[in-house]
Amino acid sequence: MLDKFSSTPDYGVGKNYLNNEIAKGRDLRSPGYLKLAEKEFSYRFKIIVLLVLDSLSLCLGWSISLGHSWHQFSLITVWQKPEKYSLFLTVLIFMLCLFYAFNLYRKGDKSRNIFNSIKAVFFAHLSIAPIIVRFYSTSYFYQLLVAAMATTLLIVVQRMSLNWVWAYARQKYYPLRQKILLIGNSEELEKSKHLLETSEVYLIAGQLDLSDFDNDESLYLALDRVDYKELDEVFICSWETIASATSLYWKLITVGVNWRILPINIKLPARQAEIDTILGVPTIRFAHSAIVGIDFFSKRIFDVVGSLFLLMIIGLPMLIIAALIKLDSSGSILYKQTRVGLKGKHFKIWKFRTMVDNASQLQHQLEAQNEIKGGILFKIKEDPRITRVGKYLRRFSLDELPQLFNVLRGEMSLVGPRPLPVRDVAKFAQNHFFRQEVLPGITGLWQVSGRSDTGSDGVFNLDFEYIEDWSLALDFKILLQTVGVVFRAKGAY
Repeated sequence: MLDKFSSTPDYGVGKNYLNNEIAKGRDLRSPGYLKLAEKEFSYRFKIIVLLVLDSLSLCLGWSISLGHSWHQFSLITVWQKPEKYSLFLTVLIFMLCLFYAFNLYRKGDKSRNIFNSIKAVFFAHLSIAPIIVRFYSTSYFYQLLVAAMATTLLIVVQRMSLNWVWAYARQKYYPLRQKILLIGNSEELEKSKHLLETSEVYLIAGQLDLSDFDNDESLYLALDRVDYKELDEVFICSWETIASATSLYWKLITVGVNWRILPINIKLPARQAEIDTILGVPTIRFAHSAIVGIDFFSKRIFDVVGSLFLLMIIGLPMLIIAALIKLDSSGSILYKQTRVGLKGKHFKIWKFRTMVDNASQLQHQLEAQNEIKGGILFKIKEDPRITRVGKYLRRFSLDELPQLFNVLRGEMSLVGPRPLPVRDVAKFAQNHFFRQEVLPGITGLWQVSGRSDTGSDGVFNLDFEYIEDWSLALDFKILLQTVGVVFRAKGAY
């Protein structure tokens, strides 16, 4: 099927035939193009399924928060308890509107963005908080929180399951993939095929090599012989080399097929981007990398809720650790050290003391024994300054637990690049300071990817990778991986 359109056809027809007979045969309103409507109907059906599942997830989430069983909660009973069900309907409308605004009901990668789903559910529930304050009892806030958490979990599970099932079905059943036609020069075609053949979404149905055509008319004749009812999309890999690009644009529009430009030779950052038009000129806009704006706000809420939850669970073990430190050696229970945080601001990090009292002064004598490659970070195995209790605290990272209070103070995050001492930051190269554009974290990609066994360059690369790919889902994943890394005590000293 790859070579279906690749050979040069016989162009024994005149220009008048191209303008009249073929034009009549390609009328979008002809019965032969009914399949195009069928494809659009299939897409609309998927949207309806998503709308229903998202609504049911919200319904079940609220049913859990109100303490009802599934069969007791339905929109039919809205008039029985209007004070609660009217709130539900308000949240439902807000949530579906936000899902649409976040492109979660459209084609492409944006519809599979789980983080946008979480944001939509959160803001939909947040939107009725002023209504509750004004017209309802504050006791409703607890039920609202439970409903938001339950709905978020259900939406995430539902969406991730659907994404996985659909990806698996496309991988096993080729007809579910989007069949595409490639148009471009030989070099761009080869690069595009290499890129797209590994995709679980697209199936290359054919290609048109521009070097096979003497002029635009011969190209358009070849395009007229393409069965567009069997295609989902056309990819143009060499748009800048087509002389009459405007004519090609209208040609593809009139045959009723979606098409896009694939700038295979343009080196762009591997970031999510969108097309925007400025004064009629298309531009490519990239999303910001640093965690700012609403991303920072949602991450901050995640940090506060997570820290309070962890402190409630590990409060007693922390008191026991404090007693053991006091019995083991003289000095304070907590160790406070100046670290460099967001935007280069200095703050005092809290840790359980694992070293002798004068450890900072002794470090200058041990600089030559530094075992971290690159020389920026400082760590050595069998550090003589570590106490007996401190050895075990460090092995299982229990000395980091007091940093939960740094998180509550807004100086740190649960997940992020580790805050480094002033001594380490003073040795930074210019490109290293980018890691200071986000809140430092208790754990991060460094901790789950080798910890102290990772060299300085590896640490910075992992920090940059985290900032580039950040999402709440990634934070949650790193937290879960941290638990396993801590128990294995790999790379900790």
